[in-house]
Amino acid sequence: MLRGRAPGKVRRVNFPSSFPVKVNMELEDWVRGWNRSAITVVLILFAATALLAQENPQQLVQETIQNELRGSQHPNYWMYRDSDTVSGKTKVHRVVETPQCRFRWLLSINGQPPTAEQQQQQQAKIDRLVSDESARQKSRAAVQQDSHKAEDLMKMLPDAFLYTYDGEQGDEIRLRFRPNPQFSPPTNAAKVFHNMQGELLINKREKRLAGMDGTLTHNVDFGWGILGKLYQGGTFKVRQSEVGPQDWEMTMLDVHIHGRALFFHTISQDQTEHMTEFQSVPKNISLTQAASLAEHGNLNAAAKP
Repeated sequence: MLRGRAPGKVRRVNFPSSFPVKVNMELEDWVRGWNRSAITVVLILFAATALLAQENPQQLVQETIQNELRGSQHPNYWMYRDSDTVSGKTKVHRVVETPQCRFRWLLSINGQPPTAEQQQQQQAKIDRLVSDESARQKSRAAVQQDSHKAEDLMKMLPDAFLYTYDGEQGDEIRLRFRPNPQFSPPTNAAKVFHNMQGELLINKREKRLAGMDGTLTHNVDFGWGILGKLYQGGTFKVRQSEVGPQDWEMTMLDVHIHGRALFFHTISQDQTEHMTEFQSVPKNISLTQAASLAEHGNLNAAAKP
């Protein structure tokens, strides 16, 4: 008996044999229609961003930097592989980020595993981070200092340079940039940055900074050349990638800058760094678990209490 129906003979309803096929076709049509709508929206956004790049590239850079700064306000934490080559020496670390500090575990030097002594040294550093709050504060301060410097330079981008549209490559818009003569750099780092010219890459879909290539166009003096000088022709290259939904992280850094400092001490910065194999780290991971994760690289095992 059907609930709410008077007693009596229940009437059987026979659907046409084609009914399931028609329903399935209608669902497929709906899905295809939704997909077409989503693709249309994406294409419209792409077209709008490309048009903005051509008509007002300064505004596009401004909006992109605002997105970058908003993204940094709610950080996620990652485990990744960091391959860092400085002056021909390559060190590979496994890095684990946490709200308290950053753990680094040395995996190899120039392709060779660390010695027993080097392993003992890095184990002592990690144990100190787990047990010593002052060590964690020092680690946090170093990370925050680097982040603040990067943010300060990023905030300069809309005003420190003049931009021109230079085409598209895949999902990215390419802008050429050159120093804005009306901009007065507030720091020595800003002074070096402001003397760069090159190329800016912006992701069309999310208006996020995908890359930047720069070349130092002039010698840069500090203290009228007495304190130091960086030589024309130095280069840097940065790449960002979406490692998680709407989470963009630096995945490549390439810097080659040379000069001299006070008393003719040579300045030589030749560094190439690649960050790969990103895996999300829970924000509530314990320090002991994070240390184990850095050493062994097993996220599932480290996440267990």
